[in-house]
Amino acid sequence: MTAVDEKKQQVKYDVESFDVLTEAVRELVNRFPGLGQGEKIAFATLRDNGGMALFPGDGAVVEQESRSVTGRVRQVCRYPFVVLVRGGGMTEEYRASAKERLDCLGRWLGGQPVRLREREYRLDAYPPLSGERRFLDVSIQAPAWLYERDEHHVETWAVALAARYENIYQK
Repeated sequence: MTAVDEKKQQVKYDVESFDVLTEAVRELVNRFPGLGQGEKIAFATLRDNGGMALFPGDGAVVEQESRSVTGRVRQVCRYPFVVLVRGGGMTEEYRASAKERLDCLGRWLGGQPVRLREREYRLDAYPPLSGERRFLDVSIQAPAWLYERDEHHVETWAVALAARYENIYQK
């Protein structure tokens, strides 16, 4: 067995928390002050000609785990996700705006101040999670990029993000 195969086998997922994190991240991204009135970031669905959507990654990965002699387990996990913006007939200005909007979302989720419509905004708190889970942080994994352009010149821009959270439970 190669080192790569061993590394793949060692990946552990927090399956029980996936739905909890998905719901919390959905709520969180839809609090983004850069959304227009009535605008919503959809979940795992994007219209052919436009819109914004959140797509979760392939699971919440356990990055660290410690166990006490009393059976208390503490995990630090990473929940990867992507937010996409799609639009048709994008001008150069609209492309730059889409990229900046996604990067701005990432900075805001990370707790950095962002300037929107001549006002400064900062995320004050992450939503609570059920059980003994709590958000640690959210960060940009890759700045926004052009994900695809189809034959009808509809473009999809993406930003890769990850939420880290703590999960404590009794074994």
